[in-house]
Amino acid sequence: MAKKIFFISLAVIIFMGGGTNTGTTPLVMAQEQEVDYYTCGMHPSVKILPEDYNEDVNCPICNMKLTAIYKEEQPGAEKIYYGCGVDTEGRCPYCDKGEPDSRCICGEHAFVIEGEKIDCPVCDKPLRELTRDEADKLKGVASRVKIRGRQAELAGVRTAPVRKLHLYKEIRTVGKVAYDPQLAIAQEEFLSALKSLKKIREGNISEIKERAERLLESSKRKLLLLGLSREQISELEKTEKVQTSFIMPEDKMWIYANVYEYELGWVKVGEKMKVTSSSLPGEEFEGIISSINPVLDPKTRSVTIRAEVDNPGLRLKPQMYVDVVLMSMYMSPEGEHMVLAIPKDAVLDTGMRKIVWIDNGSGEYEGRIVLIGPEATSEIDGKESKVYPVMRGLSEGELIVIKANFLIDSQSQITGVAAAAYGGALGAEEKAPAAQQLHQH
Repeated sequence: MAKKIFFISLAVIIFMGGGTNTGTTPLVMAQEQEVDYYTCGMHPSVKILPEDYNEDVNCPICNMKLTAIYKEEQPGAEKIYYGCGVDTEGRCPYCDKGEPDSRCICGEHAFVIEGEKIDCPVCDKPLRELTRDEADKLKGVASRVKIRGRQAELAGVRTAPVRKLHLYKEIRTVGKVAYDPQLAIAQEEFLSALKSLKKIREGNISEIKERAERLLESSKRKLLLLGLSREQISELEKTEKVQTSFIMPEDKMWIYANVYEYELGWVKVGEKMKVTSSSLPGEEFEGIISSINPVLDPKTRSVTIRAEVDNPGLRLKPQMYVDVVLMSMYMSPEGEHMVLAIPKDAVLDTGMRKIVWIDNGSGEYEGRIVLIGPEATSEIDGKESKVYPVMRGLSEGELIVIKANFLIDSQSQITGVAAAAYGGALGAEEKAPAAQQLHQH
């Protein structure tokens, strides 16, 4: 219902308008166009032809006033899409990362190629003609809408380019200075099993040797389940010294903290953390995450992380409660720190997919399905902003709508081109211009 309300606002802004100081009101602009049909903002399936309409005709379902939908200008010459449609992992011949650009749509081998039809540059298969819907499916286009410049201005539409940013997330949680005699005892058991195995290896009784090896492996698994990493166990094996900081104050202390399941993607071994305590006002302790518990707590949906923190003056005591701040940088699957990102407000979540509206110029807006990563923070124009990393569906430099995208989405519903975005629930179809030819094999 909320989107329908947004649409009514847009219809009033665009077609009814108000007084402006520009000398040309939206109403005058609308009168210069030819009416295609009349429809209801609440029931876009209603379509009344101009010859059947007068001021007394209202929506036959809810009796609301009808809104005029005007004929769009005839589209000019557009690029022709070619493609093979083969779903392989072949890379695009025009770019080095297999990402979409102005000449290709990678991943499905669909290319924008000007000139005579050729074979697929990736797999050398012949091309065949595509419908507009097939081409849009390859590109992830959910819907389209045409909004004139003045109308977009009155609706408050704002755009911004897709760009690469540094993304980070600040995670705040509570923790406790470790007091873990069970882990200290498990370390002693591991070292005892290790020493026993070394002595038994000097003998020739294979059965006792195998039993000692199994005991050592069992001790190692126990340490892993209690939260030590394999690297820490290897270090323990080398030093053969129990870490007494789990039970006594030392120069370095262990901090245990819980991180919720949905934040786990941000937490990595080696990341820095800051620790403060209400009992030590003004003091800050720094540490490094050493291990992440491999088992999730089913009751709290959280995982325990362990960090080794500097403890000058032995100020931190076992069992002391602390506040923990983790600052984690986002990295792409390829290991890059600068990643494509878009503002959180640019994304419309339908529940089944995420849609971003693209400004293609000349008043045409394209709703595109995108794949995004976890919510993050970045600095944009000197201000901290909530953003999403873009995994698929957008290219650097494309103009996306960051304000009034709900209004554009509502406008697409009344013009009958948003059905694809919502699983066909609106019962509308987008009709491709007859002059446009799309090819694929």
